[in-house]
Amino acid sequence: MFRIFGLLTTFCVIASPVFAAVRTVRAGDNLQAVLNVALPGDEILLSADTTFAGNFVLPVTTGNSVITIRTDLPDASLPGPSQRVSPAAAAHFARIVSPNTAAALRTAPGAHHWRILCVRFSANKEGYGDVVQLGDGSGAQSTLAQVPYDLVFDRVYIQGHPLYGQKRGIALNARTVTIRNSYIEDIKSAGADAQAIGGWNGPGPFSIENNYLEASGEIFLLGGADPTIVNLVSEDVSIRYNHMSRPMAWRDPVIPTPSGTAMSVAGGSLAPGAYAYRVVARRSVGQGTIGTSLPSPEIVASSPGGSVTITWSAVPDATEYQVYGRVPGSASQYWTMAGTTFTDTGAAGQAGTPPADGTRWQVKNILELKNARRVKVEYNLFENNWRAAQPGYAIVLTPRNQDGACTWCVVEAVDFHHNVVRNSTAGVNILGFDTNNSSLQTNAIRIAENLFLGITTRLAGNGWGILIGDEPRDVVIDYNTFDLDGTTILYAYGGTDTAPRRITGFRFTNNASPHGEYGINGASASTGALTLQMYFPSAVLTGNWLSGGSAARYPADNRFETPFDTGMTSTTTVVAVPRPPGADLRKLKLLLDNITRGLMTATPQAPKSLRIISSVK
Repeated sequence: MFRIFGLLTTFCVIASPVFAAVRTVRAGDNLQAVLNVALPGDEILLSADTTFAGNFVLPVTTGNSVITIRTDLPDASLPGPSQRVSPAAAAHFARIVSPNTAAALRTAPGAHHWRILCVRFSANKEGYGDVVQLGDGSGAQSTLAQVPYDLVFDRVYIQGHPLYGQKRGIALNARTVTIRNSYIEDIKSAGADAQAIGGWNGPGPFSIENNYLEASGEIFLLGGADPTIVNLVSEDVSIRYNHMSRPMAWRDPVIPTPSGTAMSVAGGSLAPGAYAYRVVARRSVGQGTIGTSLPSPEIVASSPGGSVTITWSAVPDATEYQVYGRVPGSASQYWTMAGTTFTDTGAAGQAGTPPADGTRWQVKNILELKNARRVKVEYNLFENNWRAAQPGYAIVLTPRNQDGACTWCVVEAVDFHHNVVRNSTAGVNILGFDTNNSSLQTNAIRIAENLFLGITTRLAGNGWGILIGDEPRDVVIDYNTFDLDGTTILYAYGGTDTAPRRITGFRFTNNASPHGEYGINGASASTGALTLQMYFPSAVLTGNWLSGGSAARYPADNRFETPFDTGMTSTTTVVAVPRPPGADLRKLKLLLDNITRGLMTATPQAPKSLRIISSVK
């Protein structure tokens, strides 16, 4: 009987459930110690309005139940599960911040089943590195077994430093990661690429849903460095309902330009004559870079001899000024000042000329895929992209074997549909093979039912719709509307005049666009038929409205009526055609409004067969 009782007791112990714990972390408590002892299913509550400074690590745990880290606020005071967080809503969230240049939060190798909910993060020191580091992009993560997985960031707010920016918001080098309902801003750099979310050594799948994302270099990027896990391609990526943008003010120099006045004063050794000076404000702009303003307009004084004193307005946050002078129109020396006054007595300065431009944040594109497979990009708003460090294409699909070790790098099976791309100097750039190192061939790209609104030369670029070259295959461009003011809808290139790199399996159907001067064009080819013959064997080009083009240059079953009207006004005529070109603009405009407001639900689905609105009668 004793033996039977012992067996029953053992059975009961094994079968007893493990109850999750609620662990509250208050100001002054050791957050890392709590993370280290957390068990699957636990909830870690961080006191509201409290800052936790450190380089915290999510450790490996046992079991498959999620451990949640969240701000200790009532559910009723938090954004709902389908509502994007805003800076105002995150004002009382617990804050995690790095005291140095390392990540505020990172994962241990193999860590899994963690959820971060309603927490805010601030910039690292001087904007270096990653704020949140999921996985490891270095050789320390060289096998899939080391990759962290099952990680969720929900209603999280990440802010780079307003003055110094931040290299990266979230480094995405993990497996099975969801980032949703979050807000990432002020991710910017003057001397390097910066991304709101960027990864290169994580296999996926990734779900990026209903976020506001803001960055200078690339707002969302996969690839850009060779993965250290052999044959790794980021796969099964879903990018939905996001608003990816950047302030238009980022076109301007980071530091405002000073202005000043000059007057002659007694004393000193200057000879009689005219003297001119230009003032440049300087300060750190993060990551070890000292930024400069544009030089002020010349501050001119006519002196009877002696000295000249100039004064200028203080520039917010400037730490020093350089005054360039003294010959009008030909400054060749400068003096460095901490204050806003300089007296030139005739003493020599340091040799140097004023900078030609002020320091600017480094802007490239919005969404870029360099090594990705099976990517679905739908119901997003992409906006505000200009020519700066690159030509200014908003969407870039270009395989890159960046450092020569990723011969398997590829961009394939990308479905880009029901998106709005607006206020950009160019639309989409599609590349077949890496131009510097060996890669696999880009293939199976579908760009359908999107609105490209305000693709314009006014942002310093070419105002083109699509650039495609170096032999991608199986590219479908269907039911899109391109509102552009450049010369070209689509431009093809690659190879030589006698041996062009041909783009097979190409379909350009049911699109609407102004034709511009060149329409569909290519390197060493003329508009229309010759470009199609040279670069697009057996292409399908039907059902398009190429407003203002010449029917003689294109296959039959395309339209060329003028004027072109995107249908955004209420004074147009409704035209019904059997297979109307272009996306349904009314529904895409509703999509734009909903995404801007952070609503993931009730977004209209835009079917293909609806009437187009145009001014054609």
